[in-house]
Amino acid sequence: MQSEKDVSQPVRIAWCKNPDVADAITAILLAHEEPAYISHSELQYGVADTIGRWADDREAKTRQYVTDMLTVAADDEGEERVAAVTVEGTIIGFALVTVSKLNPIRPFATLHDVVFSRSVQGRGLGGLLLEWIVGQCRSDGVQRLFLESGVDNHRAHSFFKRNGFRQTSIVMMREL
Repeated sequence: MQSEKDVSQPVRIAWCKNPDVADAITAILLAHEEPAYISHSELQYGVADTIGRWADDREAKTRQYVTDMLTVAADDEGEERVAAVTVEGTIIGFALVTVSKLNPIRPFATLHDVVFSRSVQGRGLGGLLLEWIVGQCRSDGVQRLFLESGVDNHRAHSFFKRNGFRQTSIVMMREL
């Protein structure tokens, strides 16, 4: 688990492809236990069994998901990226992003997660990370940044709305 860090220290944000940090990122994700966080990504990757219920093997599946994001190479469909936020070399937050190459007319990216250690939440770091990602995407020619969020994750919805996002669709699921 990450130790609490004084965020008055210099914050560093950078793309990370180091699988050695998978445990640190996984620990931050696992600390967010509220079922409201569950969205279609968690369901698709098996991290959650259904809406409102995490999988029994959530830890192993989360670790695999994070490791894949840190190690998968770019392909014809897109590039998986992890933006790590560190203070004195300790990861205190991150974002998982996919830059899509499927639509050359209007390149886009998808923001899968923005998560921080509870000890540093509410200190403006989420907005700082989001603006860094926006700048990186713009410099890569990305024109749109999409995200999805659990239907009951109202705190996240408010954060994203304050940072310029607006609802464009509703994602629905039917168990088969």
